[in-house]
Amino acid sequence: MKTALNIITLTLLVSSPGVIGYAETTMSKPREIAQATNQQAQPLPVALPDTALVWQKPGGSISGQLTALSEQGLTISQNNFSETLPLDEVNRIEFQEEVWIRNRQGQRVRRKVRSEDSSTRRPQVWQGVPIGAFQLQNPETASLRLGTVLSREDLQDILSISRDSIYVVNAIEFEFDLSGLTMTIKATPIDR
Repeated sequence: MKTALNIITLTLLVSSPGVIGYAETTMSKPREIAQATNQQAQPLPVALPDTALVWQKPGGSISGQLTALSEQGLTISQNNFSETLPLDEVNRIEFQEEVWIRNRQGQRVRRKVRSEDSSTRRPQVWQGVPIGAFQLQNPETASLRLGTVLSREDLQDILSISRDSIYVVNAIEFEFDLSGLTMTIKATPIDR
């Protein structure tokens, strides 16, 4: 009996540090997960050029300014005329012309979008972006949540670039797959 009690006591003493260490590790994980989740939920501000060329599926195109984009469709406006198209009738949107951005002093400036003005950074292509991750704020700007489609490291890189640059959307392509409607977005960072 005394031997059994000694074995139980010894077992408890040996296993206690492991149990305490496990509890400490488990207690710290929610904080790490919350920090990673907050970072992945951080929106990326993007700029949209003035002119959007919308390529329709049956062929043909329409151009104007993108004024609405949701799961229901998109709206293109030009000269006091608006047309709304369901997204299942749209292949892609290509953006052209000039873009309004905020420079480093916070002033709103107009920039011509040309490849030689884009800086030395290459365009980024983000695939599988859910339509709900793109929030059009006005015809010139949107916010994009990429936490579900990029690794934490890639998202950190993109957010760090966005401190000195603004991503300008070049194109959006719509795709229907098993998970529903997603987008492939091509954007190029330009210096502010």
